[in-house]
Amino acid sequence: MENLIQKCLYGDLDSDRHLISLFALALASKGSVYIELGVREGHTTKPLYEAAKLNDGHLWSVDINQPTEFKSNDASYTFCQEDSLSFLKNWKSDIKMDVVFVDDWHSYSHVKQQLQFLDQYVGPSSIILLHDLMYGNTDPFYHTDLTLKDGQWADGGPYRAVAELNPQFWEWSTLPWNNGLTILRKKYSNRYHTK
Repeated sequence: MENLIQKCLYGDLDSDRHLISLFALALASKGSVYIELGVREGHTTKPLYEAAKLNDGHLWSVDINQPTEFKSNDASYTFCQEDSLSFLKNWKSDIKMDVVFVDDWHSYSHVKQQLQFLDQYVGPSSIILLHDLMYGNTDPFYHTDLTLKDGQWADGGPYRAVAELNPQFWEWSTLPWNNGLTILRKKYSNRYHTK
């Protein structure tokens, strides 16, 4: 835990200032099903994994590449080397996801598809955390550039996918540092998971 605090205070990577927030939100959820979409080194995996363990839950981390730093063969952790959309498509719909962290490919169409799948797997007591809705390391401005047609931020990126959600069913807020950490929650559901 001390290492997470040090990274949060002094780290210079693009999600370091969110590590304690990730841990606190995941731990407070008292959930049992944790999903991480996008792993890279595994820096964000560590706080999610620790919260899952403390809650006697399980973390599934999903990426097309193996994590370069985080390794665990613990019963509380499963790494799935596949595309996140394939993973979500094959998830058992009767198993509710409690905490989902989304930080893989950031194009609008990709994140929109992820959110469409996640709508089936979360309820009002679940949270979806999304990284990178904002520009820069500390500038609190949302990615809204619709002129980008290719690549990671195409067509408005993850911000557009979240901003288009129906506010009757969804609410969200963004912590405005380190490219933003957005907390997304379904207000209620008359389909799928109602709690």
